[in-house]
Amino acid sequence: MLPCLMRIEPAALAFDIDGTPYSPVYGDVYHSAQSGPAQAQHVFLDGNDLPRRWAHARVFTILETGFGLGLNFLATWRQWRDDPARCARLHYVSVEKHPFARAALEQLHARYPEFAPLARQLQDVWPPLVGGMHRLHFEHERLTLTLAFADVAEAVPRLRLRADAIYLDGFAPRLNQDMWSPRLLQRLARLAHPGATIATYSSAALVRDGLQAAGFAVEKCAGFGRKRDMLRGSHAPRRPQPAASAPGSRHAVVIGAGIAGAAVSERLVRRGWNIDLIEARALPPTQAPARYAGVFHPHISRDDCILSRASRNGYLYALRHWLALAQSGETLDWSRCGVLQLLGEAERKERMIAAIAAQGFPAEFARYLERGAAEALAGCALAGGGCWFPGGGWMRPMSLVAAQFAAAGAALRAHFGLRVERIARSGELWQALAADGRLIAAAPVLVLANSNDMTRLAPVAQPLQQIRGQISYVPAASLAAPRIVLAGAGYVLPAFDGMVVSGSTYDRGNDDPEPQLQGHASNLARLAQLLPQARIAADAAQIEGAVGFRCAAPDHLPLVGALPDVAAAAGRKLSLGGVQLAELPRRDGLYCATAYASRGLVWAALAGELLASQIENEPLPLEGDLADALDPGRFVMKQARRGTL
Repeated sequence: MLPCLMRIEPAALAFDIDGTPYSPVYGDVYHSAQSGPAQAQHVFLDGNDLPRRWAHARVFTILETGFGLGLNFLATWRQWRDDPARCARLHYVSVEKHPFARAALEQLHARYPEFAPLARQLQDVWPPLVGGMHRLHFEHERLTLTLAFADVAEAVPRLRLRADAIYLDGFAPRLNQDMWSPRLLQRLARLAHPGATIATYSSAALVRDGLQAAGFAVEKCAGFGRKRDMLRGSHAPRRPQPAASAPGSRHAVVIGAGIAGAAVSERLVRRGWNIDLIEARALPPTQAPARYAGVFHPHISRDDCILSRASRNGYLYALRHWLALAQSGETLDWSRCGVLQLLGEAERKERMIAAIAAQGFPAEFARYLERGAAEALAGCALAGGGCWFPGGGWMRPMSLVAAQFAAAGAALRAHFGLRVERIARSGELWQALAADGRLIAAAPVLVLANSNDMTRLAPVAQPLQQIRGQISYVPAASLAAPRIVLAGAGYVLPAFDGMVVSGSTYDRGNDDPEPQLQGHASNLARLAQLLPQARIAADAAQIEGAVGFRCAAPDHLPLVGALPDVAAAAGRKLSLGGVQLAELPRRDGLYCATAYASRGLVWAALAGELLASQIENEPLPLEGDLADALDPGRFVMKQARRGTL
């Protein structure tokens, strides 16, 4: 296992004696003193024979080592935008160890007025400087920038993509050898399509030799500015990998019209798919009672574990996705009022303070607040301080489902009140069949997003847990509600529409769909813990509430991806002990997105984007080890290795 993602140290805003942006850490400039934009055009666009090579392609992927000021990206964006023969979708994936803060980037970009309109769009969505991958969409999602904030040696092995062009752009090899090491060049080659091009401003012998050893045929050509030479070439592997086949008919059946199914459907529609959405409930969730609201905030741990890293990606992607929906005119009932995670005992407080310090999180992402500062934000008395997530808040999930349905438009055809009794493969199509054998819908791709009901239709070699959650609607007049979301053993939201939402129970072995008195009593007890000095004039027997059922895997991580063929794996179990997930037998065209447990709002958007990227053979929006951690085949692998499959 590779080490966890590093603490991010932002780049310093500095200039050399000529006024060229300069890195004090590496003692080198970010681009040629002659012109950064012109260097980007000559070295990287012309060096990779762009735009000719992306002409009329469906998807084209560029991989860059060293985002820096983003000039290469902005030059590529401008060229792509102005090209009438441009590819339908352009993916630009870039690694940066020391990203600039947004304010510094704004100051730097002001030096390049030719990029001003595009630079402002980039600045508007620039992510907080936290480790991991950040996916940003532009041009109605036809252009996608995926930033990996990490050391290149750690990031590149985690990338899941096939590059058509590579921009090899780091500080000078003699000053930053890690960016040009033979090992890194070999890893870049493993990510390249056969015939992929590569270009770099450097003509150093160690770079040329390293590229040739990695399988690139390279040549020297005229450099830019004071550089006499540069290198360009193409990838000619000794053992070409078969190209992943692109989907044929872009038509999918999605089973489940909740938060998971809505996100998957919208993400596929964005890529030109048509969706048949099937839901057993007769009432569309967009028309159901919608008083329920859920909480969203990231997870933090001292060791930045898989859950922390993956949910951080999900949280940040969800925020960008929701803002984009709102900006496009869709209606969302939500508030980024902030979330204060109360920590209670001193030991938890010290662990959280240490975790925030170890990761170097910026204040805009997370910080610890002592009791006085926390009370000032909450507007009420608290038992102690806590971890403050200023971007967190609450969302009514049904409004999010409705917004995604509306965004999908006519490409989504819904079938409500129809229960899928079984699924079957017929030729190249997956069929969703009713209890009487009637065909509800069929398509080459089928996605199970139906929560706990998923394993009834397709096993994953592991039962999933159903956990009942009851929330309570407390009349706002019965207590002084906080101005922010308070979370701890339970949670309480600010007052909205005359009600305060508080919860939630975590009931195992209870399948009652109706609110219970004991559940309301438990929620009021949690509320009293969160607001220790509040006088809560609410009677558990008089308040209303709602019940939902969480779906959870034993490792508390979602299941997102291609479903395993459990029967085929069991049939060859003696040979499965050493195989990797990529070699696991799969059920062609069958996928799932489920087991979001109590973090559905955090997981749904990223899971939908991940699944759509996998289906379309696009670069993944998160690191490969995280995609593996969410892979629904992981339980088959574990059982095979234990000899229990």
